Amino acid sequence: MAEQILIIEDDEQVCELVKIALEAEGFLVDIALDGENGLSKVLEGHYAVVLLDIMLPEKDGWEICRQIRSSHVKSVPVIMLTARGEEVDRVLGLELGADDYITKPFSPREMVARVKALIRRSDSYSITQVEKLEYGNLILDLREYKARVKKHELEMTPKELDLLILLAGNAGKLFTREELLKSVWGFDEPAGSTRTIDEHIKRIRSKIYHFDQDYSYIQTVWGIGYKFEVK
Repeated sequence: MAEQILIIEDDEQVCELVKIALEAEGFLVDIALDGENGLSKVLEGHYAVVLLDIMLPEKDGWEICRQIRSSHVKSVPVIMLTARGEEVDRVLGLELGADDYITKPFSPREMVARVKALIRRSDSYSITQVEKLEYGNLILDLREYKARVKKHELEMTPKELDLLILLAGNAGKLFTREELLKSVWGFDEPAGSTRTIDEHIKRIRSKIYHFDQDYSYIQTVWGIGYKFEVK
């Protein structure tokens, strides 16, 4: 069955160009021209990837991304579209849980490549040979793509879970912020953008600590990065 892509974009010409490129690669494409309609479609549908513009009528892309990540479809991959290209916009998108971003104007071919890359990364968890990682009260179920602490499922965004799986799957290994950004998001960023790693780590720690105050799994190595420590 063909995978379905949702485009939330108020520029009809951009929508049509991307739609043609995606359909040529066998995808089904749905379009929403404003934020309210787009969010409704995301919450009611089953999309492989959402292409989300920032500047939208009714509801902007930031708010839509925020609501997606706090909803029952929080795991859907999101690519943010921005005409600005400013670092602050890219960082904010990543911190809100976007999986990738692309700056306008962009080529439809590049967009298709980004979509395929996200789908491949999402599918990689379903074919892993390791089913579970267990450390004390923390259980990472890679088959179900879930994290639990003392049998409580953690409400995590895909990137928070990706970071935790990467660190826990390489327990004891020190990662720089740049390495984590490259490994989890799949692309390089200016040095200032690595602050998004700190924000994600902060949220991961908080969610684990809510159920387990006795174990600090992720350790900060000052001036370098982070590592997962097994006691």
